Amino acid sequence: MTYELSVLAWNAVLLIVLIMVSANANLLTMGFAWGIGNRDTPSAVTGWGARASRAANNQLENLLLFGVFVLIAHLANVHSSLTILGAQLFLVGRLAHAITYVAGLSFLGVRTAAFAVALTGTILIAYAVLTAAPAA
Repeated sequence: MTYELSVLAWNAVLLIVLIMVSANANLLTMGFAWGIGNRDTPSAVTGWGARASRAANNQLENLLLFGVFVLIAHLANVHSSLTILGAQLFLVGRLAHAITYVAGLSFLGVRTAAFAVALTGTILIAYAVLTAAPAA
């Protein structure tokens, strides 16, 4: 497995963790009956639980773009120090983003900086893919 695909897999694991944290926050706030029911009443989760839900949604959105470019790179056999750097930046940035988001850390724009690091990683892989020599 390429490094880039491995990072994609680990980011999917991070998404699962964020979903589980968010789900547990819902159960703690709304109760088990709400959790297994139809959820006609919207969740009233606030604080870290609401941030976990938003972090999961943000991870999903970013994982989609990253995943598309990683899969294209894999299928087109585009692997270089640039794609590895992009994957490393994405992994570190998304992990830092998830931790700072759920913890509510926003001083000095640390969460936004983590988001920017991860986005830069995606952009590097996109650049590598889009500038690769076309197959003959």
